[in-house]
Amino acid sequence: MEGAIKALEKATVFNFRFVQAFATLANAYLMNGQVKESIEANLKALKISPDFAVAHNNLAIAYLEDGQPALALEHANKARKLGYEVAPEIMKELEPHRA
Repeated sequence: MEGAIKALEKATVFNFRFVQAFATLANAYLMNGQVKESIEANLKALKISPDFAVAHNNLAIAYLEDGQPALALEHANKARKLGYEVAPEIMKELEPHRA
């Protein structure tokens, strides 16, 4: 996993507008237990493309993992509004946090 993370980090340096590289890097960080780094990479993806539904979905998962359900719900709803199918398990876990 470390090799993939290093390669993706390089890709984001060489092309700092490569939104998919940031989203993929965020997933790699999350799979490696680096939740804060995952959140940061997804937020960078959204700076490049605010309507990138994949990054909103990824943030929902990362924020849920980080114990921030309100932010997780916010991003899950944004992803759904943009047409992304958020996993039913994620939505079920967020259900108690709906206002």
